[in-house]
Amino acid sequence: MGFYAITGLINAIASALFGFFVILKNRKAVLNKTFAIFCFSVAVWSGGYFFWQIAENSQDALFIFRALMIGAIFIPACYFHFVVSLVDLSKEKRKAIIFGYALSFIFFLLNFTPLFIEGMESKLSFPFWPRPGVAFHPFLAMFFGFTIYSWYLMLKIRRQSDETKRKQIEYVFWGTLIGFIGGSTNYFLWYNIPIPPIGNFLVVLYPVALGYAVLKHRLFDLKVIATELLTFAILMATLIDLLMAETWQQRLIKGGFFIFITIFGIFLIKSVLKEVSQREQL
Repeated sequence: MGFYAITGLINAIASALFGFFVILKNRKAVLNKTFAIFCFSVAVWSGGYFFWQIAENSQDALFIFRALMIGAIFIPACYFHFVVSLVDLSKEKRKAIIFGYALSFIFFLLNFTPLFIEGMESKLSFPFWPRPGVAFHPFLAMFFGFTIYSWYLMLKIRRQSDETKRKQIEYVFWGTLIGFIGGSTNYFLWYNIPIPPIGNFLVVLYPVALGYAVLKHRLFDLKVIATELLTFAILMATLIDLLMAETWQQRLIKGGFFIFITIFGIFLIKSVLKEVSQREQL
């Protein structure tokens, strides 16, 4: 299993778990819901990235790539929606939110045609890399347009915020900035620029940065996030150890240990949630 497949799998698990933890705490809060949707979009892209990297023929690779692009297409609109919720501009930017999702839906439909992806070809060490269609170029403009505008709004509102909100915005800004820069290295090869997507591993830093914001500055008000982050860190360590196994016997033993850690972590988080709930009632 190659480096890019492993980073895609790790990014997918990290994004999905963090989105799940956030929405589990408060399903009604707009901030929690928008962030969870953003996380799940990244998880779809990253999970598909893993399967794309292990595809064995061009036809399968194209099918999987169209699937992973569903997540990528909705990332900018979901990210923008989360950011305007964070900086309390949801009402003022309502039309922009609708416009972002409408554009995403149009590109979602085009994604299944040669207008978006013409086909697959070999580039650098990748046997199956996509060739962009004419519709891919406006999508890329939308991707960076909404992302950069989101960064601008955070920097603007940061100056007017109190210390707690300022710190929340700073960690969200820097965490997602690094993650987006890392993920954006995928676009060089689309335009025959011989730079591999080496920054993919940076995508996982955005949940780490947001986790620190949660711990230090109560973003999302998750009082059990320390337990969740600890469980996640252990899961990542055991997963990487499992992926590095060389024999079936090692994979069987390490796979069983990974399942045990997963089940134990779920029960641990549930017990902490129950304890916190009881304390709040008292």
